[in-house]
Amino acid sequence: MQARLVTIAAAALCVLGGTAAVAGSAAPTSAAVRPRVHVVNLHSAFTRAQSAAEETGPPAGIVPPRGQRTATARAAASCTEPNCDLSYGGGAVQQSPHVYLLFWGPDWSNTSPVFNYMYNFYSGLGVVPDDTWSAITSQYTDSSGAPSFGSSVFEGAWIDSSTPPDPVTQQDLADEAGGFATSQGITDLADAQIVIASQSGTCFSDGFIGSCGEVNSSGTYCAWHSYTFGGGLSGDLSYTNLPYLLNAGDHCGENFVNSGSAGTDDGFSMVGGHEYAESITDPEPDTGWTDPADTISDGGEPGEIADKCVWGGENWGKLGSDPYGDMTLSTGSFAMQSLWSNAAGRCVLTTAPVLNVSTPGTQTSTLGRKVSFQVHASTNTGTPLTYSATGLPDGLSISSSTGKISGTPGVTAGGYLPRVTVSGAAGSRTVSFGWYVSSKPGAIKGYASKCADDYRNRKRNGNKIDIWQCDGLARQRITFAPSGELKLAGKCITASPGKAVLETCLGTAVQLWTRRSDGEYVVRSGDCLTDPGKSKKNGTQLRVETCTKAAGQRWSLP
Repeated sequence: MQARLVTIAAAALCVLGGTAAVAGSAAPTSAAVRPRVHVVNLHSAFTRAQSAAEETGPPAGIVPPRGQRTATARAAASCTEPNCDLSYGGGAVQQSPHVYLLFWGPDWSNTSPVFNYMYNFYSGLGVVPDDTWSAITSQYTDSSGAPSFGSSVFEGAWIDSSTPPDPVTQQDLADEAGGFATSQGITDLADAQIVIASQSGTCFSDGFIGSCGEVNSSGTYCAWHSYTFGGGLSGDLSYTNLPYLLNAGDHCGENFVNSGSAGTDDGFSMVGGHEYAESITDPEPDTGWTDPADTISDGGEPGEIADKCVWGGENWGKLGSDPYGDMTLSTGSFAMQSLWSNAAGRCVLTTAPVLNVSTPGTQTSTLGRKVSFQVHASTNTGTPLTYSATGLPDGLSISSSTGKISGTPGVTAGGYLPRVTVSGAAGSRTVSFGWYVSSKPGAIKGYASKCADDYRNRKRNGNKIDIWQCDGLARQRITFAPSGELKLAGKCITASPGKAVLETCLGTAVQLWTRRSDGEYVVRSGDCLTDPGKSKKNGTQLRVETCTKAAGQRWSLP
């Protein structure tokens, strides 16, 4: 049997609930509380494990440094690797995972940000209903059942105050895991995962890219998982080599999902989660769930559940093709990669996809002024969203990739009821809202650059609307209202059979206008505001006549 180095990808975390097999295990904690930790010195236990001839398989499921591994996918019968399903090798899976977090080295402290981040991350795994990420593994069963979750899988944190060897070998890690298990009386070996987090500056003999506290260009991994057996152990024991990833900079996930200080520790949950999931579905590599035909995602070894989705598909030539992002557990938000799902036939970030779309409030715009409005949507799937819209005001459009509505309303005023549809892996959702467009008060110019005008500035009902030389006076300052009314001098331009007059605004059909893209003002009856005979004579009353696209029926906006 071979143990495997595991490749880490950004993914979302889930909280699982485990039952402690060791008395006094630390309980999950919030970030505001100093985590409980057991301080032990495993030097004697480590030495006993060495002398007891404990054995270990080779590392598997290697998490490569970002951008290091490139390969050409080869075709399979019905899929293209690495995007093919996992197959069952006949071995066990962990049906009730229990995680023991072992910090190796005297420099660790339960007050350090990295310690707290990992403590809270593992504490949140398995806790339902928050953790919908761990549940992805539940589809992968063995002969006796499937992984299941309810409460935290976390059994507690220990600091081994002894100094790691220089350099640390894989056998040293196996001995540390075995010595810890035997000294602490851990009996749930079939479901146990010993996560060995080595202190900053630890040197490794097998290719950690941040070995000895410095980035090494020849480094080949960020983390891996394996198993050990024999010696004083009563069965096979899964363990993970999780070095101090900040020594590797952004090669192992720092700021992969989040920027600045918020993303400093992204790699610990992405890489730690990667190995955790693979330790559940293939605790004794390669006897559990693997894809033997996938020689791409794990550097020539069979790909596991997380290998196929590592770094968002970066190594398969399409960065972002596989989901990754922040997942919210009961103990906080953590950067996570996706996991391969046979059920979905792709990498997924959650078993409970959710799409949230905020319904915009009523919008108002002014003709001739640019618009920039963002539709807000979010999903827990880590996949791109697409946006579409109907019923937007003329001149506006929505970006299909960002959801930003932009453009310049420049055809007509009016009231609109846009419908925006957002779609993604979690389905689609449509929201509708009001949008009103109006003009600023101004002149409406027609044929020969003459203006629509309230004849002699008489504000009485029935006063004619005429054509007049543009003078900028109040009698020519028209407002195109969102209701569709053309307001002038506190009243409305009205289609009184065959002619345009000024009347009290009543919101009737003869006072509601729409401007077409060719400049025609059309009243609800279907007739157009018309300068009869294309007159240049001041005082000529405007008519309301059949629309013919004549020059005397084309008008500007106010």
